[in-house]
Amino acid sequence: MDVAAAPTTTLPAAPTVPARRSAFTALVLGWLVPGFAQLYVGRPFKALLMFVSIGGLFYAGLALTGYTCVNPQTYSLEFAAHALLGGPTAATYYLTQGIELTDAMPWFEVGRLYAAVAGLLNVVAICDALGEVLEHNRDVRVRATLRQRYLHEREEEQRRALAEAEAREAALLAASAEESALDEALPSPDDATSEEGETV
Repeated sequence: MDVAAAPTTTLPAAPTVPARRSAFTALVLGWLVPGFAQLYVGRPFKALLMFVSIGGLFYAGLALTGYTCVNPQTYSLEFAAHALLGGPTAATYYLTQGIELTDAMPWFEVGRLYAAVAGLLNVVAICDALGEVLEHNRDVRVRATLRQRYLHEREEEQRRALAEAEAREAALLAASAEESALDEALPSPDDATSEEGETV
């Protein structure tokens, strides 16, 4: 008697777990260039929106002040707000050293305000990206827990299937052995005819 093979069950693939994201990386990228933090967390449209709006506001402030508002000696308090926009502020400070206004500009104060507000808005953009990072990492933890639970359940299921297959195999072997023992105990037809011939 043939022994039945253990059944093979096709199980769905284990849930994938995406990589975690770094809040520090998002912070640095968003500080260097507005919108880069959103690009890092996978929000390209929002990244473009942040880059255009914050960068445009900062550039408008520079243009309205004749590129002279980024000056830590003259405008120290405003420069603290500019510093929140690290990359553009550093580039502007390096490129505009030595520029002085000869005539008063009518929109000078408005330009100073625009440039300072751009730095403050960049903080909002960075906080938005950090919120995305925290939400993503929380989702990663949940998926990792679900994956671990799934792998554990699949392992238990495979263990139960193997135990059931071994039990069936043992039962079949026992039935086969019992059948063989019965066949040996019963007389064969050849032995019966030979015994009848001897008695005649």
